[in-house]
Amino acid sequence: MLSEKFLNEFEEYLTSGRLEEDYGYSDEDRKIEILEYLERFMDLAEEVDKVATKLLMPHLSEVFPDKTK
Repeated sequence: MLSEKFLNEFEEYLTSGRLEEDYGYSDEDRKIEILEYLERFMDLAEEVDKVATKLLMPHLSEVFPDKTK
């Protein structure tokens, strides 16, 4: 499970510019790794949105069925 501490530290890393600085000084392999981490977080954010929507609006699927299935 995620902790508030981890989320706060990651948010600070992103918003402080340190991630961009690290990326700028990194070799190509590390740059790829950083981009892969960011891509994974973006994918997870999409899942978070889906789950949050289901939790907050449990009957939404009755009104708008999931057409991706």
